[in-house]
Amino acid sequence: MPLSIVIPAYNEEKRIERTLSELVSLFHDDQILVIFDGNDKTPDVVRKYPVELVVSTRRLGKGGALREGLLRSKGDYVVFLDADLPVGKEDLMRVIQEARDHDLVITTRIFRNMPTNRSFLHRAFVSVAKVFFPSLSFVRDFQSGLKVARREKLLQVKDELVMSDWLFDVNLIYSFVRRGFSVKEVEVKWDHEDQGSKISRKVMKVSLMMFLSLVKLRTFYSPFRGILQTGAYR
Repeated sequence: MPLSIVIPAYNEEKRIERTLSELVSLFHDDQILVIFDGNDKTPDVVRKYPVELVVSTRRLGKGGALREGLLRSKGDYVVFLDADLPVGKEDLMRVIQEARDHDLVITTRIFRNMPTNRSFLHRAFVSVAKVFFPSLSFVRDFQSGLKVARREKLLQVKDELVMSDWLFDVNLIYSFVRRGFSVKEVEVKWDHEDQGSKISRKVMKVSLMMFLSLVKLRTFYSPFRGILQTGAYR
């Protein structure tokens, strides 16, 4: 089961070393890709390990970094994984094994230490996302940073993956569902690390941006998008 593990890394110098150490020991025969688009010393840390490092001179965003990793992937399955590796080895391997029988495996986080405000906003976002995309009513968690998909299916939807921010996850799941691909959701124990979190430092701003991105994504999939773009209503 050849894998490509894609890790978006925006200023992750303090968190990524432990992650790479564990991944290299577990997946020494698989492709591990780190996509860096920040301005700290993350590349210096990454270069200590036998992994592939992509340094972008422009800000890609989480979604843009994951899409870049997808385009450079070589394995039959692509693992999208947060840089702080918030899941244990057993859960990680279990999710990967589930991908043998499904096109996309997403994860529902069972939080051990999520701050109250983050937990509330997480639940609120899930509810709002389902209003925009009713066909995703079965999804319990969109933003979990662990997903595994068949690369051949990802390549079929890559032109639909237009969101470069945190809405990439909703974009990805919806692109699979609307094509009738198999999607499986698996529970995992999740260690939330607030220190270094990009969202926790500016949670209200990020929440507003995510809402606006939902509107943008819904517009992208609208049957009237072409008409609106050509100004046919004028």
